[in-house]
Amino acid sequence: SGNVAARLGHVIAAVRLIKASLAGKVPLIGFSAAPWTLMYYMVGGSSKKNQGVGEAWLRAHPEASRRLLNLLTDVVVDYLSAQVDAGADMLQIFEAMGDFISPDNFQLFALPCLTKMASELRRRHPSVPLLVFPRGAAHALVHLQRAGYDVVTMDTTVDPAAVRRQLDLDAEAHPPPTLSRRGAALQGNIDPRVLRRGSGGSEAAAGGAAAR
Repeated sequence: SGNVAARLGHVIAAVRLIKASLAGKVPLIGFSAAPWTLMYYMVGGSSKKNQGVGEAWLRAHPEASRRLLNLLTDVVVDYLSAQVDAGADMLQIFEAMGDFISPDNFQLFALPCLTKMASELRRRHPSVPLLVFPRGAAHALVHLQRAGYDVVTMDTTVDPAAVRRQLDLDAEAHPPPTLSRRGAALQGNIDPRVLRRGSGGSEAAAGGAAAR
């Protein structure tokens, strides 16, 4: 937490200013990239090139990767916790590079970090909703619900109705530690390209996704 305050104090100060300027009109969402996504960028990966470098690093250096991911997990928890202390009403975690890790390695390396984060953030801030977006890793949505995330975000590769059924069935069999003690809420599944087509198209796409 000391490193977060020293290195990221400007972000926390900005959260306080934004919270004050909102004057309670809308909730403030704090956010951070998830550990795997941060590690992927740290070892030279990007969404357009060097896409295999992250997995190559996991294969070549599995124990060093775990140590780095554990360190990043602790830092991100402190960073998000500081945002709550500064006024954030809910927290969004982005596993944006879930596209570039295999399902098996996601289970071995990325999911334990996300699970630990949910548990520790819930312990520190019991009433703060937790949101997560594992882009390209829809196979993990049930596991993330089980970890306690209150909202899981879908990418455009899944059928929202099927995901809803899957989460509800699993919540009945394994009641998750979400705030509602029920299945996680769903969001997403809107093609981001509609944002380039004007407000009318965006509104229709959002309405269609909500209806599904």
